[in-house]
Amino acid sequence: MIIRKLITREWIRFCAAAFVALLSLLSVGNLVTGFMRGNVSASEVLLSYLIQVPNFMIQILPVSCLIASLFSINKLKNRNELTAIFAAGYSRQSYIIDLLQVSTYVAVLQFILSAYISPYINSKRFDLLEDSVTKFRSLKTQGLSSSTIGSGEVWYKSGDYYFSFSHFDTKANKLFNINIYSFDTEYKLKKITSIPSMSYNFNDKTWLPDNVKEIALLNTPTFPRIEEYVSPIFLNEQLEDFKKIESDITTLSFFKLYDYIRQLRRSGINIGEYLVIFYKHISDSIICIIFALLAAIPIFNPNRRNSSFGKSASFVFTFTLLYWLVQTYFIELGKNLKIIPLLACFTVPFLFSVFIFVVFYKNRKLA
Repeated sequence: MIIRKLITREWIRFCAAAFVALLSLLSVGNLVTGFMRGNVSASEVLLSYLIQVPNFMIQILPVSCLIASLFSINKLKNRNELTAIFAAGYSRQSYIIDLLQVSTYVAVLQFILSAYISPYINSKRFDLLEDSVTKFRSLKTQGLSSSTIGSGEVWYKSGDYYFSFSHFDTKANKLFNINIYSFDTEYKLKKITSIPSMSYNFNDKTWLPDNVKEIALLNTPTFPRIEEYVSPIFLNEQLEDFKKIESDITTLSFFKLYDYIRQLRRSGINIGEYLVIFYKHISDSIICIIFALLAAIPIFNPNRRNSSFGKSASFVFTFTLLYWLVQTYFIELGKNLKIIPLLACFTVPFLFSVFIFVVFYKNRKLA
């Protein structure tokens, strides 16, 4: 119990120190860059920074886990405490389990930040900064607030009609599940137009529907007229408008995002890009544990002088850089539908896990 407390205490101390140091560096860089801009006020810079803090923390926590394992083990080695711990009968397997347990708490925190806190704060950025959001590139939305898609549809008013749709495919330039509610000058409903899907026609800037069902004459004493036809649809909005209107999924929490993806699947929409965002919440949390265990490899060489801190640091940080580069590449492949979402989010963590397992297996006699 005493040894476990020593291991976890040192790990938590270095994890907290690394977290504070890295967050301070990112914060200073962000604030200085903001204050140097002439088109924003000091209050806007501070509010923008506070909105981005959860995203900074999400980036920092995995690296903090890596640094915590690396520095805590190095400290125990320099003071010959690591040798004493193993000589006293405390196995390397128990040491790994201790790191696994403490890093799991950080992984849970990472998941809460990524899947709940960050989306919630993103949903409030318009309330905090109002019209100033467009001044900050990192705060620009992918579209409307998530509150507009609670029913699975995006609504807006344009000219003499209300318009709703479930999804806009930015790659195919196609709208799905469209309903247009037209009203007259007295704001009485006169026509309802329902369209399963329609594609943008660049030639005459119209929309080509697959089928149109129209209920007209709703504002007259006569019986409504129901028609079905296929002809171009003219809208007040252009293609670029819908790219801006598309639902902002960065404001959806974990389960709300899952529900939204299910709604899109029922509509027959390709959900690969959205599944990547969904799975990324999980993979970003798992990597905290992987980094903590990756940096723990030096415990198998507690007395070797050639196992210096410098070599260990360069080895681990090289793998860290490799991870971020390759993982980012795979995520982009997944978002562009080049590979399936599961491969995009979990291939690199899986390969790193296999590497850690192989190293631990080769040294199993020392465990």
